[in-house]
Amino acid sequence: MTQVKIIKNFEINTLDLESTASTRRFRIFGDDGAAFKLEITNEDTHYYNFYTGTFSATKASLQEKISGSVYVGKIAFPAISDDDHYNIKLFAEENTVHAEYNEVRFGDGSIDLNSSTGSESLLLEKIIYQYTAINLTLSGFSPNGTVSGTPTDATIATSKYGTKAKTAFTITLDAGAANAYRILRQPLDTDLLSFVQPVIGAAPVQLPGENIYPAVSNTDTVDGAVTSGVKVVMDTNVADKMKVGDRITGNAALNAATVTVAALDPDGDNPKEFSMSEAVALADGLTLSFSNQKNYQWPVNNFAHVIKKGFVVTPGTNVTANTKVADYEDVVTEFENTKEERRIVKNFGPAVSTLGKEPTIVKNEITTQEGNIVFNNQQVLALAGDAIKVGGYGIENALNVNGYEIILSDLAVALTATTTTTTEVSDSGSSADIAIANRTGIINNVSTVSGVGINPAVADPTITAGGGNSNAGDITMSSVQTLENGITLTINNTSRYATITGNIEIVRAGNAAATFRFDTEKFLSNSA
Repeated sequence: MTQVKIIKNFEINTLDLESTASTRRFRIFGDDGAAFKLEITNEDTHYYNFYTGTFSATKASLQEKISGSVYVGKIAFPAISDDDHYNIKLFAEENTVHAEYNEVRFGDGSIDLNSSTGSESLLLEKIIYQYTAINLTLSGFSPNGTVSGTPTDATIATSKYGTKAKTAFTITLDAGAANAYRILRQPLDTDLLSFVQPVIGAAPVQLPGENIYPAVSNTDTVDGAVTSGVKVVMDTNVADKMKVGDRITGNAALNAATVTVAALDPDGDNPKEFSMSEAVALADGLTLSFSNQKNYQWPVNNFAHVIKKGFVVTPGTNVTANTKVADYEDVVTEFENTKEERRIVKNFGPAVSTLGKEPTIVKNEITTQEGNIVFNNQQVLALAGDAIKVGGYGIENALNVNGYEIILSDLAVALTATTTTTTEVSDSGSSADIAIANRTGIINNVSTVSGVGINPAVADPTITAGGGNSNAGDITMSSVQTLENGITLTINNTSRYATITGNIEIVRAGNAAATFRFDTEKFLSNSA
């Protein structure tokens, strides 16, 4: 009786390939004489020829036997111009089987071919992906919109999970014709902001012990008694006083229930009318209080696998100021202000939860992960449906958010000197006022001026008036000067243009293109 041979293991580096040509070795372990067939196809269903080292439409494979305990070979992967993948099929041939099957699955339940070992059949499969170059973009960003300017981005080409030697970059910022920059300090790597943009779900999720109507937002007076029905007419336009979802209080019946604003101007004919969620009798002249609904916890459509406790939320139309991702705690304090004082957490909610929802995995990567996130500040109902920016500062969060391990060095910001010319002679021979051809790049009480005719015996005068303009006109200096017509003046300390420079090394790229932004509010300003 012929003894059955076993293929015990198949080893090959299954990490993603870069776009350039490369070679990888493989090893097939097993019993001496174990027979196999190795077949490799790409996305175009072209076959790899082990003898020519090329892919073609002609069917080809490697049919061999293990000599001793291992067979060693290699595969030459070509350079690509679009993404590709390679299906690797190892067949057990005559009188040969694979080792016992050990299955590994991804988070979405699909089989992880590359981590699984052995096979329940004669076929064992692996897959390798090859990707074209991806770009890392560096830019400027003002989270609060307080620093004007349009950045010219710096783009560094790399590859998925690839590396990049130290590379110089330049980002140019244009403040606009009527604005200017001054430097607060030099940039740091902790100024780098990385964020994702999940979309908030249609409705918040109330947490145990949470007061979702924390404060009265507005009041108004009933104009005409309500004896039945849900429609109420007020003294002023309801859109100025309330929002859909607001809790209404003002009499015993309202205060004992949770009655909310159901609609504003429900019939479309009276801007002073709203409807309630249930019928309550209201007296004429009754003052109603309206409390905006606000919640800590909200669903997101993606990035629950990326967002972490402590991440900041950049300001937005419906985002409460100074919002971060944080745990929720419903706390009571016993024996306050005594030596027995203790803090008791009655209810707790984690900053991020996936709720057991399975992620969507494509090409071995999580592409979508729904979940809930909790904020340190309650958010208004209008946040529903908004795309928000959530992320963190520094190179550590460049890794956490986008999967890029980077090193920044030699960071600096510099201003481009602004020059202009006088268009008149100083009034009466000497004056603090002078007309110039271009007032771009000036910030009052910050900009100084130098040039031929400026009194060398004192410090360059400060411009105290005339800044914030893009046209010709007068400027006022902090000291009287005697200046001729047509001389060149240099504006110092401020400029319309700022340039961020530095070096970046990509130790390991992420799995997709990404943008990292320097928070310009940390080191630039448009004002005195």
